[in-house]
Amino acid sequence: MRGLIGKMGGHSNWPEWIYVGIVIALMTWVGAEAWEAERLVEHVPEDAETIIVTGQQWFWTFEHEDGTVEMNDLHVEVGKAYKFEIVATDVIHSFNIHDYVVLMDAVPGRVNTVWFAPDAPGVHDIQCREYCGLIHYNMRGTLYVEEPSS
Repeated sequence: MRGLIGKMGGHSNWPEWIYVGIVIALMTWVGAEAWEAERLVEHVPEDAETIIVTGQQWFWTFEHEDGTVEMNDLHVEVGKAYKFEIVATDVIHSFNIHDYVVLMDAVPGRVNTVWFAPDAPGVHDIQCREYCGLIHYNMRGTLYVEEPSS
Protein backbone atom coordinates (compact mmCIF):
# COMPACT_ATOMS: atom_id res chain seq x y z
CA MET A 1 0.00 0.00 0.00
CA ARG A 2 2.81 2.34 0.85
CA GLY A 3 4.32 1.89 -2.61
CA LEU A 4 0.98 2.71 -4.24
CA ILE A 5 0.56 5.94 -2.25
CA GLY A 6 4.10 6.96 -3.10
CA LYS A 7 3.46 6.48 -6.81
CA MET A 8 0.21 8.46 -6.71
CA GLY A 9 1.78 11.29 -4.75
CA GLY A 10 4.52 11.61 -7.33
CA HIS A 11 2.07 12.07 -10.21
CA SER A 12 2.17 15.53 -11.80
CA ASN A 13 -1.16 17.44 -11.92
CA TRP A 14 0.05 20.37 -13.98
CA PRO A 15 -2.20 19.66 -17.03
CA GLU A 16 -5.28 19.73 -14.79
CA TRP A 17 -4.18 23.01 -13.19
CA ILE A 18 -3.67 24.59 -16.60
CA TYR A 19 -7.19 23.52 -17.58
CA VAL A 20 -8.63 24.92 -14.33
CA GLY A 21 -6.73 28.20 -14.87
CA ILE A 22 -8.06 28.54 -18.42
CA VAL A 23 -11.65 27.88 -17.28
CA ILE A 24 -11.35 30.45 -14.47
CA ALA A 25 -9.88 33.03 -16.88
CA LEU A 26 -12.69 32.46 -19.41
CA MET A 27 -15.38 32.69 -16.73
CA THR A 28 -13.85 35.92 -15.42
CA TRP A 29 -13.76 37.40 -18.93
CA VAL A 30 -17.39 36.41 -19.68
CA GLY A 31 -18.51 37.82 -16.31
CA ALA A 32 -16.72 41.13 -16.94
CA GLU A 33 -18.28 41.43 -20.41
CA ALA A 34 -21.75 40.71 -19.02
CA TRP A 35 -21.28 43.29 -16.26
CA GLU A 36 -20.20 45.92 -18.80
CA ALA A 37 -23.18 45.15 -21.06
CA GLU A 38 -25.59 45.46 -18.13
CA ARG A 39 -23.97 48.74 -17.07
CA LEU A 40 -24.48 50.16 -20.57
CA VAL A 41 -28.11 49.04 -20.69
CA GLU A 42 -28.90 50.45 -17.25
CA HIS A 43 -27.10 53.78 -17.78
CA VAL A 44 -29.69 56.17 -19.21
CA PRO A 45 -28.02 59.24 -20.79
CA GLU A 46 -28.67 62.43 -18.79
CA ASP A 47 -30.06 64.25 -21.83
CA ALA A 48 -32.57 61.49 -22.69
CA GLU A 49 -36.13 62.68 -23.30
CA THR A 50 -38.65 60.83 -21.16
CA ILE A 51 -41.68 59.30 -22.85
CA ILE A 52 -44.39 57.72 -20.70
CA VAL A 53 -45.58 54.56 -22.44
CA THR A 54 -48.95 53.25 -21.26
CA GLY A 55 -50.22 49.84 -22.27
CA GLN A 56 -53.94 49.19 -22.07
CA GLN A 57 -56.28 46.77 -23.70
CA TRP A 58 -55.61 47.01 -26.66
CA PHE A 59 -53.48 50.02 -27.59
CA TRP A 60 -50.43 52.06 -26.58
CA THR A 61 -50.30 55.73 -25.63
CA PHE A 62 -47.12 57.78 -25.63
CA GLU A 63 -46.84 60.99 -23.60
CA HIS A 64 -43.88 63.23 -24.42
CA GLU A 65 -42.24 65.69 -22.00
CA ASP A 66 -43.89 68.62 -23.79
CA GLY A 67 -47.36 67.16 -23.12
CA THR A 68 -47.92 65.79 -26.63
CA VAL A 69 -49.82 62.50 -26.51
CA GLU A 70 -49.81 59.98 -29.35
CA MET A 71 -51.84 56.79 -29.66
CA ASN A 72 -50.24 53.74 -31.29
CA ASP A 73 -47.90 55.97 -33.34
CA LEU A 74 -44.68 57.25 -31.83
CA HIS A 75 -42.56 59.94 -33.50
CA VAL A 76 -38.92 60.36 -32.43
CA GLU A 77 -35.80 61.90 -33.93
CA VAL A 78 -32.54 60.37 -35.08
CA GLY A 79 -29.59 61.00 -32.78
CA LYS A 80 -31.55 61.62 -29.58
CA ALA A 81 -31.79 59.32 -26.58
CA TYR A 82 -35.23 58.40 -25.26
CA LYS A 83 -36.11 56.96 -21.88
CA PHE A 84 -39.35 55.02 -21.81
CA GLU A 85 -41.24 54.88 -18.50
CA ILE A 86 -43.52 51.94 -19.12
CA VAL A 87 -46.78 51.40 -17.22
CA ALA A 88 -50.05 49.50 -17.67
CA THR A 89 -53.58 50.39 -16.65
CA ASP A 90 -55.20 46.96 -16.66
CA VAL A 91 -53.18 43.77 -17.26
CA ILE A 92 -49.55 42.92 -17.96
CA HIS A 93 -48.37 43.97 -21.42
CA SER A 94 -44.88 43.86 -22.90
CA PHE A 95 -43.65 46.86 -24.92
CA ASN A 96 -41.51 45.72 -27.83
CA ILE A 97 -39.68 47.51 -30.65
CA HIS A 98 -38.05 44.49 -32.25
CA ASP A 99 -35.73 46.38 -34.62
CA TYR A 100 -34.10 48.19 -31.67
CA VAL A 101 -34.15 45.25 -29.25
CA VAL A 102 -36.40 47.19 -26.88
CA LEU A 103 -38.46 44.84 -24.72
CA MET A 104 -39.90 45.70 -21.31
CA ASP A 105 -42.97 44.59 -19.39
CA ALA A 106 -45.76 47.03 -18.60
CA VAL A 107 -47.14 46.04 -15.20
CA PRO A 108 -50.07 47.71 -13.41
CA GLY A 109 -48.86 49.72 -10.41
CA ARG A 110 -45.20 49.65 -11.47
CA VAL A 111 -42.95 51.85 -13.63
CA ASN A 112 -40.32 49.99 -15.65
CA THR A 113 -37.72 51.87 -17.66
CA VAL A 114 -35.71 51.18 -20.78
CA TRP A 115 -33.97 53.52 -23.18
CA PHE A 116 -32.80 53.63 -26.77
CA ALA A 117 -31.24 56.03 -29.26
CA PRO A 118 -32.35 55.59 -32.87
CA ASP A 119 -29.50 55.87 -35.35
CA ALA A 120 -31.27 56.05 -38.72
CA PRO A 121 -34.59 57.29 -40.09
CA GLY A 122 -37.18 54.63 -40.68
CA VAL A 123 -40.49 53.04 -39.76
CA HIS A 124 -40.60 50.19 -37.23
CA ASP A 125 -43.24 47.98 -35.66
CA ILE A 126 -44.25 48.33 -32.02
CA GLN A 127 -46.08 45.39 -30.53
CA CYS A 128 -47.23 43.79 -27.32
CA ARG A 129 -45.27 40.61 -26.61
CA GLU A 130 -47.38 39.43 -23.67
CA TYR A 131 -50.79 37.86 -24.20
CA CYS A 132 -53.16 40.47 -22.79
CA GLY A 133 -56.62 39.34 -23.86
CA LEU A 134 -58.81 38.56 -26.84
CA ILE A 135 -57.61 41.37 -29.12
CA HIS A 136 -53.93 41.04 -28.17
CA TYR A 137 -53.03 40.29 -31.81
CA ASN A 138 -54.15 43.80 -32.73
CA MET A 139 -52.13 45.66 -30.05
CA ARG A 140 -49.64 47.13 -32.46
CA GLY A 141 -48.16 50.53 -33.11
CA THR A 142 -45.68 52.22 -35.39
CA LEU A 143 -42.41 53.94 -34.53
CA TYR A 144 -41.47 56.75 -36.91
CA VAL A 145 -37.81 57.72 -36.63
CA GLU A 146 -37.36 61.08 -38.37
CA GLU A 147 -34.57 63.50 -39.12
CA PRO A 148 -34.22 66.25 -36.47
CA SER A 149 -36.68 69.12 -37.02
CA SER A 150 -34.21 71.87 -36.16
